[in-house]
Amino acid sequence: MDLEVRIENLKQEIKEKQNLLAELEEKLTEYKNQQERRKQYMSSKEIIDYVENRSGKLINMSTIKRWTDEGYLGEVIDEREHFWALKTKQGKKRNLYRKSTVLSFLYNRGYIAPYYNVLDEVLYSTENASFSAVVIDVRMENGQFLYKIQLQDYTIIDNIDEKQLKGAENDGEY
Repeated sequence: MDLEVRIENLKQEIKEKQNLLAELEEKLTEYKNQQERRKQYMSSKEIIDYVENRSGKLINMSTIKRWTDEGYLGEVIDEREHFWALKTKQGKKRNLYRKSTVLSFLYNRGYIAPYYNVLDEVLYSTENASFSAVVIDVRMENGQFLYKIQLQDYTIIDNIDEKQLKGAENDGEY
């Protein structure tokens, strides 16, 4: 009799743990989804840091506020509301802006520029090898710089992400 009670208690405990596991797995999936979606946005501070790191130009929060008020940065969303599963900083409301809109605006206004220009020599890296190449075109698309390059054997490759390129003249360092 005592054994039957213990077995029933254990079954109940297993059922509760399975429910908890399912709930935690669901939360983890949502967390990962929100983490991926968050990569498509930038906060005001991230914009300021990006411009400074990319071009050395200094902008401030009032500039971001003015651009937001004038609609240059596109739709503004509240980070806590849209990304509730992610750990965010405490304090004031944090506005987020779609990265592709922000970077296109910054590029068009001259606040950022591509790392490499037409005719720059670069190293194009794939998973297996690196190739010397020359930049023959660069464009801003969906918030990122995409390059068209020509390899030494005259092969042309388009839609190369900036992360796959390194400056050839200084051993791969920017």
